[in-house]
Amino acid sequence: MGGVRKILHLSARYQHNWIKPVGFDTGIKVYNCRTQGKVPFIVRNKDSVTWYTCGPTVYDSSHIGHASCYVKLDIIRRILQNHFSLNLITVMNITDIDDKIITKSSASKISINDLAKIYEKEFWEDMHILNVLKPHVIMRVSENIPLIERFIMKLLKEGHAYKDNDGSILFQIGTYGKLQNVNREQLANFTVWKAAKENEPSWMIQCGAGRPGWHTECSAMASAIFGSEIDIHAGGIDLKFPHHENEEAQCCAYFSKQQWVNYWLHTGHLVRNAVKMSKSLQNTTTIRGMLELCSGNVFRMMCLMSHYRKNMEFSEEYVHAAKTHLETYTNFLINCNIIINNPYKPHIEIDVLNDCVRQSVTKFSDALKDDFDTAQCIKIIDNLISVINRMLHNSSQMSHLQEITPLIGACNFVTNMLHMFGFNLSNRHEISESNETELTNILTKFRQNVRAIGLETKNSNLISLCDSVRDDLYKLGVSVKDHKYISLWSKI
Repeated sequence: MGGVRKILHLSARYQHNWIKPVGFDTGIKVYNCRTQGKVPFIVRNKDSVTWYTCGPTVYDSSHIGHASCYVKLDIIRRILQNHFSLNLITVMNITDIDDKIITKSSASKISINDLAKIYEKEFWEDMHILNVLKPHVIMRVSENIPLIERFIMKLLKEGHAYKDNDGSILFQIGTYGKLQNVNREQLANFTVWKAAKENEPSWMIQCGAGRPGWHTECSAMASAIFGSEIDIHAGGIDLKFPHHENEEAQCCAYFSKQQWVNYWLHTGHLVRNAVKMSKSLQNTTTIRGMLELCSGNVFRMMCLMSHYRKNMEFSEEYVHAAKTHLETYTNFLINCNIIINNPYKPHIEIDVLNDCVRQSVTKFSDALKDDFDTAQCIKIIDNLISVINRMLHNSSQMSHLQEITPLIGACNFVTNMLHMFGFNLSNRHEISESNETELTNILTKFRQNVRAIGLETKNSNLISLCDSVRDDLYKLGVSVKDHKYISLWSKI
């Protein structure tokens, strides 16, 4: 009867709605998988926001599904830090002991320890290329067996876990369904400690030799760092059930609480032709294979153009769209720089531009507050650039005294946006994806200088040659607009 009462007590604990945290209201609305709607994002302490991310199982090269997940989460991290000024404390686990690692080790004749180190090193190299910020704390399962043991022993002591006939330890649960709706047929106790098997790695703890179960690894390590309450727990949507359900169940039992994680962030799948990309379907590629098709900046733009919770299409068309966006931003900044540093400037409607920049900044911030809607942010930036480009290219008047403060403000806004979202701005080639933009800029600037000499000396031959170059560029898809001594260009 005691065991039945324990299960009923545990079941009652999970049959509840989301508990709104107490603390600092960030002004953000974030999607809550428990309420299935957007709720206020409230952190306990804005100067110490806790964030745990489920890291990779390092048995093979990371694939583009990993890239999609971790780049999207990196974007949200940067938004919270750089736009909302929250001080995040981030932790990620590395699963370096697992059935897949054991199988791969046996097949490759490489030790489990060496195999895990090889693929973990490769993972962090991939993240560096993608400009994903490293977590403040990295926790490897193999290095944290003592704290996992303490976690399991408390579950055993309080009756939330029991020893099976084979020596494994199982967690005892009466119901699932906190994070998503689950059929009763799916309910099952799960392993928190796997009994030792021949030719498999194991550790001796108080309840016997073995190794930790996957769900318990994250529960034990995350709670060891952050304790009985976590602001944010993140991972791919495929981890929502059963992994995250099981984490929540164990920690609520461990701490005798109704809620352990306040906000779960789940990123959508990466898909091709509406089908999830996965190793099992053999329709995926490694991160390094993907980087042969597009740069890290282009992939980051792809992630920004789709909402983090939605599935993201990976196709040549989508890659091209991301490249085009980056080239548009690069061209805009180049042309603005030409105007700002040239004594002659095209006429700009100052009031209209000021109003457009002001509205864009407000709408941009509102979009970020709306569950980190980066896709809407990109549309806002696109509209601002389009308005300014029309002003510049349609202007027929030039002036030495033209006010350029709003234009500089717009440039700063776009540049700061690129920086905040995590683009690599170390050089223009990283943004424009190829030398084409830089070559076009050099040629246009040279033509501008030659044309200026022609205008000053009234040399019709030079002006005619410049017109010929302009016409040839147009045939190649580049439109050049002359404003007396300034020449601006854009792709057609």
